[in-house]
Amino acid sequence: MYGFQGTMLVIDLGEGKVLTEDLDERFARNYIGGVGFGVRLLYDRLTPRVDPLSPENMLVFASGPLSALGFMGSTGISVVSKSPLTGLIGDSDLRGSFGRNLKSCGYDVLIISGKAKSPVYLELTDGAVEIRDAADLWGKTTAEVQSTLSHVNEKGLSILSIGPAGEHLVKYACISGDVRFFAGRLGMGAVMGAKNLKAIVMKGGKETPIADPQGMKDLIKQVHYEVLHDGSCDTLSKYGTWNNIGPSNLKGTLPTKNFQRTTFEKIDQIDGEAMLNSISAGDRTCPGCPIGCRRVVKGEQPYRVLPEYGGPQYESVAALGPTVLLGDALAIAKANELCNLYGLDTISTGVTIAFAMECREKGVLTPKDLGMDLKWGDPEDILQLIRMIAFREGAGDVLADGVRRASEKIGKGSEEWAMHVKGLEIPMHDPRGKKGIALAYATALKGADHESAMHDDVFERENALPELGYVKPMGRKEYQGKPLLVKKTQELWGILSDALPICKFPMAPPRPLTPGRLVSALRLVTGWDVSLEEFLRVGERIFNLGRLFNVREGADRTLDVLPDRFSEALQEGGSAGEMITRKDLERMLDEYYNYRGWTKDGVPKEETLIRLDLKNH
Repeated sequence: MYGFQGTMLVIDLGEGKVLTEDLDERFARNYIGGVGFGVRLLYDRLTPRVDPLSPENMLVFASGPLSALGFMGSTGISVVSKSPLTGLIGDSDLRGSFGRNLKSCGYDVLIISGKAKSPVYLELTDGAVEIRDAADLWGKTTAEVQSTLSHVNEKGLSILSIGPAGEHLVKYACISGDVRFFAGRLGMGAVMGAKNLKAIVMKGGKETPIADPQGMKDLIKQVHYEVLHDGSCDTLSKYGTWNNIGPSNLKGTLPTKNFQRTTFEKIDQIDGEAMLNSISAGDRTCPGCPIGCRRVVKGEQPYRVLPEYGGPQYESVAALGPTVLLGDALAIAKANELCNLYGLDTISTGVTIAFAMECREKGVLTPKDLGMDLKWGDPEDILQLIRMIAFREGAGDVLADGVRRASEKIGKGSEEWAMHVKGLEIPMHDPRGKKGIALAYATALKGADHESAMHDDVFERENALPELGYVKPMGRKEYQGKPLLVKKTQELWGILSDALPICKFPMAPPRPLTPGRLVSALRLVTGWDVSLEEFLRVGERIFNLGRLFNVREGADRTLDVLPDRFSEALQEGGSAGEMITRKDLERMLDEYYNYRGWTKDGVPKEETLIRLDLKNH
């Protein structure tokens, strides 16, 4: 089977059992890889209503058919599990070379269940698996784990690990990949921690067969040439994802003061140019990508920040900056570094701290409750609270469960400023200025997620995505046409990119990685005679199966909502006057459900399941 090793590795940590299973080609073609494999495997094998932090929950690491190639971030991997933060299907994409390394060990998928009796780590090599003692690693940061295991094992390996946040079951703990890449959202690190699994080490030498190596080489060369010469990625290459900070502020979509505003008065201290000139120490890139969007940062005074641990990208800068009113580039970099070392999702951490700050401002929490004054924009308070969350100390214990549960426990009206959808904290794009993203937040399988659908901005041009029918410009503040746009791009951008996998950045119009080229890549790697129609149907199949998983867990239309704060009109900035009322959202939901072939309660209809070959599942 081209594009795959044809083997899944299944490990029960509780029993210490290691098994392999064949990967069926029909299964592969129906779900492609990555998140598609993860959703299908969880739906089939996971007991409904299981506690996400129980031994029975499964953690799936799934590569895709492009994972063995160096093509625009294709060497990454998807991490899929039932999320401890939302109680629903959860997935997080991990860039770097981890998908390629899993394949080089001889496996397309790694499925982990059970709970080890004491801390362990896994060591995967060519067709061999060892479950090793990790007692001396427990309690260490991700950087300390990286350093220790890199010295114990030979060079050239990849290491996935959790920090103290994962050990303490912080519900938005992340998984670190070589302390530079992160499966950040949905609490995948907490699932690892609950299984007493500290790390996974991978190094192998197996090749993955490719159907048409020369054809794939030619396609890669063509796409790389356009990325370097057509100008569509120039600012991304120059500033990394910091290129979005200033424009988001100008458009009035930059979350500020816990989404109370969307423009930041200290923007000139943290925009792309300011970050580049103050803390930048170069860039890094994923294997096979010429863009180089990942900034490395460095600083000494008053905060020492090391370039070995990467640097904050847009979401981290915004979450740990304007959202909490912190306008110091170096302090933001330090906060990001602590999250990386402790193993915390930066988005959920920033939004949770902003929630706590608003509780303090409104008198719901006192300095005595918090163990500090917790003023807006105070770097020392922010850094201290990050540690308290990671180790569940004091007020950090409540905040470690995310804003939904924290607000339920704190009460006193704090639910009104707990900014989440389905329990997942809102990312750094205020939806009042992007009506499609508003609907995407409400309907995404995993809760509010900025990568679940293409953003409205890219469709404010002609011929944005002609292969999907988008030729005429659509304004970002408009409602018309957004339900169908969200439906289509949830499948293409939100699902299929993580199934192949491929980086989303070069897919955003007018960049050169078009849907037709994705299909070409899939054909060249697998040898399948797949059409664009079949390819898009796979995305629709995976999305609907994920919805079935969530429905089985109790989800319905009542969870497809947005925080009430977004029904309040913005008072200033590039999106002044914009809001999303419940009536606006309900109208979009009706249209969206109709396009999806769902009932008014948000459940896939029988004819939809038949059309997508899901009827018996």
